[in-house]
This record gives sequence, C-alpha cells and structure tokens, in this order.
Amino acid sequence: MVTQWFRRRHRPNVIRGVVTGVTAGIAATLIMDQFQKLSSAGKKVAEKQVRLALDEPEESIDLDQRQHAEEAARQEDSTEKVARRIAVAAGRDLQAENKKKAGRAVHYAFGTLMGAIYGVTAELAPEVTTGGGTAYGTLLFLAAHEVAVPAFQLSPPPAETPTTDHLQHWAAHVVYGGSLELVRSLLRRLM
Repeated sequence: MVTQWFRRRHRPNVIRGVVTGVTAGIAATLIMDQFQKLSSAGKKVAEKQVRLALDEPEESIDLDQRQHAEEAARQEDSTEKVARRIAVAAGRDLQAENKKKAGRAVHYAFGTLMGAIYGVTAELAPEVTTGGGTAYGTLLFLAAHEVAVPAFQLSPPPAETPTTDHLQHWAAHVVYGGSLELVRSLLRRLM
C-alpha cells in the first residue's frame, strides 16, 4: 500500500506540473520584482558613493538621480509596450495612468506562463531542474530578454544596452529560476 502511494506520488503528472508551475511562477515573479527593486536601489547608492568619492557635490548627484528616475518613469518598458500593443489590437486606448499596471500584468502573466511550462517540463523531464532552476532562469533571460524582446523592438538591441544592465537582468532571471524551482519542489512534495 505504501509502495503504491509512493509510486503514484512520484509518477509524472501534467496537471500537478501545471498547478505547481503556475503557483511557483507567480511567486517567482514576485520575488524577481523585489530583487530588481533592491538591485536598482543598490546600484543607485553605489553610483552615488563613487561620485561622492570623486568630490562631486551631493546636491548635483541627487538632482541627476532624480532626473534619471523621472526620465525612466516617462519611458515605456518592454512590458508596457506589449500591454499597449494588446490594447490597440483589442481596439482600446491604454491610458497613461494605467500603463504601469498593465505592464505589470503582462510581466506577471508571462512569469506565470513560464512557470507553468517549467512545472510541466519538470514533471516530464526532471533534467530541466538542473542547477535548482537557475539554468532555466538563464535560458529564459537569453531567449526572452536578449533575443525576443529586442527582435520585437520592445527594447534597444543588446549591443546598445550597458553591460551592467545585462548583468542586472541576468541576475534577476537567475533569482526567478531559483525561486521557481524552490517553490515548485516544495509544492510538489505537498501534492
């Protein structure tokens, strides 16, 4: 009886893969978002410290950082561009005040979908979990961020993006992949 339960529990199950993958995808996207906020804040502090060490006035640094933040807020990121394109395809106008929310919805939908794909793949081909999900996060970074997003003109070509931005986004995707596998494997043990 215990042997049958053990076999049934460890047999690949696509439905279990979808459920654990969707849940883990939502959680991993949330964790990735928080990591990106933290790393952006850390980058800002580090840049300020370097400029202070070069004897730049603090007021000038703060003004530059505020202007940079305002400029970044005015620019559409890739998820906002996707949201706008979806709205246009649906015959709708995406209002400026809703653009950030719509972009976040696109980001979470994509992270959830990638989680579902990962969950099903982990059930059928457990090798995908190699590196605790970090290899999947790296693959996702390369395929989506470095190839698909620029190919669909949602961002500048990779050669026009600073190396530090590539590294920051890669690290965020590694965090996504690791979080995805951690949550998925914990949920799978419960199911």
